[in-house]
Amino acid sequence: MRKLNYSIVILLTLIFTFLTLNYLLPLNTDRLNKPLSTVIYDDNQHLIGLKLSTDGFLRMPMRELQVSLKIKKILLAYEDQYFEKHFGVNPFSLIRALWFNFSNQGKIGASTITMQVARMMHNKPRTFSQKLIEIFQAFQLEWQYSKAEILNFYLNNAPYGGNVEGFASASYKYFQLDPSSLSLSQIAYLTSIPKNPNANRPKYDNSHINPIKNKLLKRIKELGLLKEEDYQRAKKENILVHIESLPNKIPHLRAEIKKQGEVHTTINMSLQSKVQTLISQKIHTLKNFNIHNGAAIVIDNKSMNIVAYVASQDFYDKKHGGQNNGLKSLVSPGSTLKPFVYARALEEGLISPLKKLFDVPLFIEGYKPMNYSKVYLGEVTATEALQLSLNIPAVELDRLLKEKSLYALLKASNISSLTHPKSYYGSSLTLGGLGLAIKENAELFAMLGNGGLYQQASYLKKRNKQKVKQLLSQESSYLVSNILANAPRASFSSTWGQMKGMSKIAFKTGTSAHAKDMLTIGYTPEYTVAVWYGNFSGAASKEHQGISPTGLKIASPTLFKIFRLLGKQTWFEKPKNISLKSICQDAIQLGACQQKVKDEVIANVVLKEECHTMRAEVLSYLQQQGVLNAIDTIKTHACYQTWKGYKPLISSPVNEKTYIYNALLPQEFKKTKLECFSFEAKSTVYWLIDNEQPISSQSGKAFYHYLAPGKHQLSCLDEGAKIRQIEVNIEER
Repeated sequence: MRKLNYSIVILLTLIFTFLTLNYLLPLNTDRLNKPLSTVIYDDNQHLIGLKLSTDGFLRMPMRELQVSLKIKKILLAYEDQYFEKHFGVNPFSLIRALWFNFSNQGKIGASTITMQVARMMHNKPRTFSQKLIEIFQAFQLEWQYSKAEILNFYLNNAPYGGNVEGFASASYKYFQLDPSSLSLSQIAYLTSIPKNPNANRPKYDNSHINPIKNKLLKRIKELGLLKEEDYQRAKKENILVHIESLPNKIPHLRAEIKKQGEVHTTINMSLQSKVQTLISQKIHTLKNFNIHNGAAIVIDNKSMNIVAYVASQDFYDKKHGGQNNGLKSLVSPGSTLKPFVYARALEEGLISPLKKLFDVPLFIEGYKPMNYSKVYLGEVTATEALQLSLNIPAVELDRLLKEKSLYALLKASNISSLTHPKSYYGSSLTLGGLGLAIKENAELFAMLGNGGLYQQASYLKKRNKQKVKQLLSQESSYLVSNILANAPRASFSSTWGQMKGMSKIAFKTGTSAHAKDMLTIGYTPEYTVAVWYGNFSGAASKEHQGISPTGLKIASPTLFKIFRLLGKQTWFEKPKNISLKSICQDAIQLGACQQKVKDEVIANVVLKEECHTMRAEVLSYLQQQGVLNAIDTIKTHACYQTWKGYKPLISSPVNEKTYIYNALLPQEFKKTKLECFSFEAKSTVYWLIDNEQPISSQSGKAFYHYLAPGKHQLSCLDEGAKIRQIEVNIEER
């Protein structure tokens, strides 16, 4: 009884001593949690990218599912067959090792897996005092962690030669296999490496690999831990090691991801490869146009997952800057932002799809936008204006939207490149006067595909939940989508072959000034696709064989091919708040409407009167076309007093602009064009130039007048005593 009491006292003393030391010397496992490699998977859990850790090691985390029974069986049989039973230290192994070492019969190890994990926390020379520390810390590990966690520490930190650490890292490096897919022989070989990493790891001559593997298998068999049939099968297997470069199937994505450890993406690798091939092949056909770079993105609209992310035609094309990310680089959106102006205009009652707009010259504080074709079409419907991508109607609508303009929509979308106040961009924003990343542009179109709901897209499966914003109505999104999908096929001659037989797709093209950027963005309820071609250098493209490169001719064919890869698409259901209603298409309605048509309108939106939309240039155009004989012919119109109050419009010269002439030319060839429109019944206008005598002219009739070098004040006075004043600068060189 007394001996039992002594034993209990000794046991309690040891426990108290351990707990005291454990408190005073807490276990620090920081060295076991080293920087990890970045391991990137596609949506099917296939490895698509791998980056070394920040300290230069291949260190892949071993997931619990990857620790198969075969791996555990071989590892424990070879390293620590009593791992599941001991408490961190195997006393019998220690006694045996001491006997062998002190009797000079040779040196054998006694370290359990837990003790080896403790050693990994220090990486110090093996001395007697260090061994005691390892033993104590092995107890601490067993006290604080489960057996599975300790085994995982070992599998993630064991050395496998060179800069390879961890079982999973060795599996991918030497066999390009997931650990769960390894054969018994492959597991046996990898298990042998940590005993002597430099000697056992693969080399140029790998003749030593199979003997090492067979020696380990034989030892395990002799311990009775491996069946004869498994041993014979594994022994016969001649394993081969292939050391390849780290997988990098989407280089731009790998470069962009900074997170350590496993990164699970939404990329559909099959689609990614096909889209990459389309972009690369297309670039080979565009060299004569001086176009060397391309990019494309595909977004699943419902989840806002990025399923294809092609950031350039070839990451390794150093000559043309292939390492640039074309999906994040700022490029001109061209005309691709116009649909959002029309969507807002539909919501505000400025237009309905068949309401007439005026494509006539527009002058906004010195800014005179032009159509791509350099031609003005006069009266057009809103549908035609958007389908033909006319600049003037888009700029005019955006101006009338005021605080609900395109700028406000982009601001609400948190567009990263929109860093200046609205006044900085002016009306050019509607026509692409802003550098915009393709990814962000595609997200805007995905908003149309989602009924006006805006959300950022991502290729990360695990991401912070983002707030969804209703920036456009479902009704305006639907109407704009129909307009974009029903563009006249005659406009797409060169791309008609790609479109024939396809599902309905809403799409918009864009071409920047000098055709530096050519893009097409399309969408359905399921997907949004954006395609861009241009040059990362900023160089302009050029005409080839009489063909001028545009977004329609260059980017659209690729977009349609991508949609073919995506399969059959559905179309949007018509919202309940859209109804068919008669509207008047008269340019200016005087009395009964002359041109009534049935149009789709948003039920709770009232169309605004012409007072808010009819500008001075339009009134001048209507007079020129004979629709109005003079301003007083519309005295009965409710907007008459508004229009009659317009100041004269100086269309030339442009306010605050500098005009440069060749000093050697005769004065006759250095005259400046003067043109002014009046909205008075009498068409006479008077030009006041500096302090000179007034010059009489007719409204809308241009004439030329010589202005000497320097600054000049020019004013146009009409018969109603209304005056418009501008300032210009003349230089002769």
